[in-house]
Amino acid sequence: MSRWKKSITPILLVIVFAAIVALGNMALSSSAGSLDTDTITLRLGQAKAASHPVSQGIDKFAELVEEKSNGEIVIETFHDALLGSDREVIESAQKGSLAFASSSTPNMTSFTNYFTAWDLPYIFENKEEVYTAIDGEPGDIVRKEMEPFGFKVIFFPDYGFRQIVNNVRPVEVPEDMEGLKVRTTNSRIEQADFEQYGSNPTPVAWSEVFTALQQGTVEAEGNSYSLLWDSKHQEVLDYATEVNYNYSSDIVVMNLDKFNGLSEEHQEIIMEAGEEATEWQRKLANEREEEAKQQFIDYGIEVYEPTEEEMREWKQVVEPVWDTFVREGFAEPEYVEIILDTLGKTKEEIFE
Repeated sequence: MSRWKKSITPILLVIVFAAIVALGNMALSSSAGSLDTDTITLRLGQAKAASHPVSQGIDKFAELVEEKSNGEIVIETFHDALLGSDREVIESAQKGSLAFASSSTPNMTSFTNYFTAWDLPYIFENKEEVYTAIDGEPGDIVRKEMEPFGFKVIFFPDYGFRQIVNNVRPVEVPEDMEGLKVRTTNSRIEQADFEQYGSNPTPVAWSEVFTALQQGTVEAEGNSYSLLWDSKHQEVLDYATEVNYNYSSDIVVMNLDKFNGLSEEHQEIIMEAGEEATEWQRKLANEREEEAKQQFIDYGIEVYEPTEEEMREWKQVVEPVWDTFVREGFAEPEYVEIILDTLGKTKEEIFE
């Protein structure tokens, strides 16, 4: 009997020790969990390079949210398509697997045709018009329209006007575009623009454009100076023509259920941070675009700025695009009129 007692004692000690360790770990886990509940961590995914002004504006937004909430809300930002392409991160935000996502607005036309109107050539002729529309009734209509699809619109980062760049020849007037193989997005309006210019539009995924230019699959594209430079496209380009044929905006959205699940105070913080980030990012985007243009020139890219008469020609050539796409089911005529009324101009004045 004594031998049995001697043998079981060490076993009991081991069991007791293991139980104490387990209880201690549980207590630590419980403590850590309670600390985690003090911080709401949310993820934001988007596809542009981390150095791009859109990305920097998103980082500023995250910084402002954390600052305003005293660390109660932390937004983790993921750039460079680490969490997927524009479409993929938007779909993730809609499902709720991501709290936030950012995308260029042409990719949002699957949700509402209102974004198609933003794509019309020369509907916005300068940044003042862009900001007036986005901050006014046209922007408010889009914000409301996105909610049935499960999105809360937070803010619109400034992407910039698209310029025409190529590696074949100088382009001064639309006739110089004849026969050029031009990379476009999947936007039917952008493709129609280049058809009017006499070019051969070819949709190519953004991640493949550099190689396509390098190999001659395409010879030209349209994009902002800053995005082109940050993506090193200057290495495969020789000429740029500053025609502002299309304005592109980005949009930052939050999953609507997640937004509604926040306290009213936290909702206000997120929206205030979006407003402040918008002002900060617009200034940065405009400064960066001028800087990138100069970088193009310094690199040896020939940048041509059309005369007033030549610009009138660039506009008039693409007027038929409006006739094709401003109709129900595409660029909604009523919404196009709201934009024009907000800007205090008419279609005729754009193309006169």
